[in-house]
Amino acid sequence: MIRAFLLLLALATPLAAETRPEGLMWNRSGLPLTLPLQVQSDPGADLYLELSVPETGEAVLAAYVRGGDFFRVLVPPGRWALTFARGTGWQGEEALFGPATEVIAIEPPLTFAAEAARKSGFLIDLRGGTAALRGIGLCQGMVLDPASLSGAFVPQPEPRFATPPKRDAGGVDFAVPRYDLRARFCVSQD
Repeated sequence: MIRAFLLLLALATPLAAETRPEGLMWNRSGLPLTLPLQVQSDPGADLYLELSVPETGEAVLAAYVRGGDFFRVLVPPGRWALTFARGTGWQGEEALFGPATEVIAIEPPLTFAAEAARKSGFLIDLRGGTAALRGIGLCQGMVLDPASLSGAFVPQPEPRFATPPKRDAGGVDFAVPRYDLRARFCVSQD
C-alpha cells in the first residue's frame, strides 16, 4: 500500500528541473583544449552546446551556456559540427530542456586550428533570434621581461651544450634579455 502511494506521488509530481550546469561539461576528443570559442546569447534561455565529428555525429565535447552570461570555452583542434539546444528548465543531457527544446545547428562545420603565432577560433552570436559567426583568435607574441635588463648578471644553470656567458669587450659578464610568451584576443582577418 505504501509503495503504491509513493508510486502515485512520484507520477503525479512533474519532472523537476535539474541543477543548471555551467561551462565545460566534458571532453571526449582525446585532444587538448587550446582554441577559443565564444558564445553570446540572450538572457532568459540557456544553451547546451555539443561539438561532434561531422561525418559520424559522434559527440566530442559538451558545454553549458547560461543565457545572457559571458561565455568562452577552449575547444580541441579540428573540424567540428556545432549544435546548440536552447530552452529553460534544464532536465539533463538526455531530455535537455524537455519538449520545448529548440535546436540550432551551425552550418557548415567549423575548423579550429593553430598557426605559428595564432590560435584561430570563433565568436557565435545567438542574440536576437539569429546566428552570426565571426572569426576570433588568440594572438601570441614575445614580450621583453624588463627585469632581465637590470644590468646585474645572474648565472643560470647551464645546459650541457650551452654557449659561453655573454661578455662585453672588457670581459665582464652582462645580462641577456629574457622574453615571455603572451596571448591576447584578436579579431580574424577573414
